[in-house]
Amino acid sequence: MQFPPSELASLAVEPLMTRDFETRPGSVYARLRGRYGPVAPVDLYGVPVWLVLGYREVWEVLRDESKWKKNVQHWRLMREGGVPSDWPYLAGYQVGHLLLSDDQERKATRAAVDDALGPFQDTRAPQSWDMQKAISRHADELITFFADGSDSGWVDLGAQFARPLPLMVVNRLFGFPVDQGDDVFMDSWRMVDGGPDAGAAVGRLVAATTELAAYKRENPGDDLTTRLLAADPPLTVEQIGVELYAILVIMSELVSHAVTNSVLEVLDGEAGAQAALMAGPTEELVNRVHIASPPWFNLTARYPVADTDLGDFRLAAGDMVMPSIAAAHGDPLFMTTNSYERSTSSRAHLAWGTGPHQCPGRELADMIVTTAVGRLFERCDFELGLPADQLPWRSSAFVRGLKSFPVRFRMRARQAPVPPSPGLPVPASAPTPGPTAPAPGPAAAPTRPARPRSALWRFLASLRRG
Repeated sequence: MQFPPSELASLAVEPLMTRDFETRPGSVYARLRGRYGPVAPVDLYGVPVWLVLGYREVWEVLRDESKWKKNVQHWRLMREGGVPSDWPYLAGYQVGHLLLSDDQERKATRAAVDDALGPFQDTRAPQSWDMQKAISRHADELITFFADGSDSGWVDLGAQFARPLPLMVVNRLFGFPVDQGDDVFMDSWRMVDGGPDAGAAVGRLVAATTELAAYKRENPGDDLTTRLLAADPPLTVEQIGVELYAILVIMSELVSHAVTNSVLEVLDGEAGAQAALMAGPTEELVNRVHIASPPWFNLTARYPVADTDLGDFRLAAGDMVMPSIAAAHGDPLFMTTNSYERSTSSRAHLAWGTGPHQCPGRELADMIVTTAVGRLFERCDFELGLPADQLPWRSSAFVRGLKSFPVRFRMRARQAPVPPSPGLPVPASAPTPGPTAPAPGPAAAPTRPARPRSALWRFLASLRRG
């Protein structure tokens, strides 16, 4: 159906953020595609947005930086003062970092970020080897901790594994003091969910990463922050702070949900499908999830610099345009619903984006996810704790992930205790005091006092007891 040219603000748009979208976004995309074609007008918390659903159209928007800008200054509604002050995503769009910049500004910063991340993603570099060993060690620490010496039990794989793991990796990658990283990670969730405290969360995140950059200027190490400080031409501490903020939010959200979405992909299938997924390389399982359930399922906005045709509509310069990765993957042009072979092996997906804003840390993120999922299935068997259609999904326009993921685990084999990671307290070394905790007797041999656990381990211990 051909719709006449019309301004976005004048269309009667339906709200995107509904219960159906939270639980079954694929059906919402299909309905919108059937009604409007590859581009649909929607309402995002009171703001009119063009949602791009077609694979070809998403590809076009992501690839052509000359026509589609990311800097929020191109957003006409923002320039005209029409964005509500309490719009949930306003604070996130007001921080100027690499992923929201264009042209020469983007190129200069991107070169610095690519160079700084390079050794951690290059499989020939010792930093990459050390990172992969650390990821495996962190994953084993978390598995050992939630098992707590039992052969079986219950675990929330989101809260007790998938969320803390990227925190531990980011702490190492950035060079964060361990305790500081806990609050930083929780604020990334508040920012992406766009709740009432999102603005304050963004402020705390940027302040924390900026303070880290200033600290590393005086105390350098073999970490991403120190390498960004060595960029040429140099970046200011404030610039590094906002780039670290962006990397932290993107990586923590992507990794945690890619892990749980990958495990769910296996557990939700029939026995034959489960066996097929388990028999193949973990990399192919994760790649399948990038297609079927990408963690970042909608991307941040683009803005056309001139009136342009897209789909069946005429878009005005400065309209907000949101490319949907998940909808593009559901486009019949990309993949038919019964093409199992293609869904497991295709590398044409858009989960990392494409074009000038393609994710700069995609190799590192994939390393974390594949290592984590591999260690989970090597050490444990899992069963869903709830029917798949009753699992609680987060309400977000940008990320697709579970609020919680209760499963029953069975350990496959006993393993030797995992040695503690450098800079992390031994999880079991400082039991939480309680009425049943035994007091040391008077004849006990003197021991060196154990270091107190970080807030992360104390939080995980409280979940285990609960």
